[in-house]
Amino acid sequence: MRVIVVDKYSPFLGEECPYCEHPFAPNDEIVICPECGQRHHAHCWQTNGNRCVVSGCAGRGIVGEEEAEVEVDTAVPPPPPPSPPPPRSRRFHFRRRRQPAHTSCAQSCLLLSIAAAIILIAIACFGLWAIADYIMLELLGWQYRNPDAGAAWLPHIALAGQSLNGIMV
Repeated sequence: MRVIVVDKYSPFLGEECPYCEHPFAPNDEIVICPECGQRHHAHCWQTNGNRCVVSGCAGRGIVGEEEAEVEVDTAVPPPPPPSPPPPRSRRFHFRRRRQPAHTSCAQSCLLLSIAAAIILIAIACFGLWAIADYIMLELLGWQYRNPDAGAAWLPHIALAGQSLNGIMV
């Protein structure tokens, strides 16, 4: 089996070895199971008896030993080797993650904190208005509005309440 050294651009970087469950880091030596393609640390593969850890996989091989030559019938020409894929640019080699369809806990907390901030700002604005109103009417004596303007509605509200009570009875 061939040993692969993980570098900082490797697609295997961060994957976990199924034997020791530690992620692959730069300069780690790994091997790939010939049966299922699972990656293992080279020392984990050897510790497990030169076989794959994955349940049901029959992958085996000795690290550093080349695979045995297979006899080829010379009467039939071998098929041409597949052309290698074009090299991929590492610059844009990252995966896009799909956004979840539901609202996460962090998003819910953010929305609740924004709503709480809006409510507190509204209360603070009303409080500032009430303080300014008191200062202008009571302390400075500025009559910028009729202080009893809200009281003009009270008799109408009382009459409406009596008529409603009369209808309900």
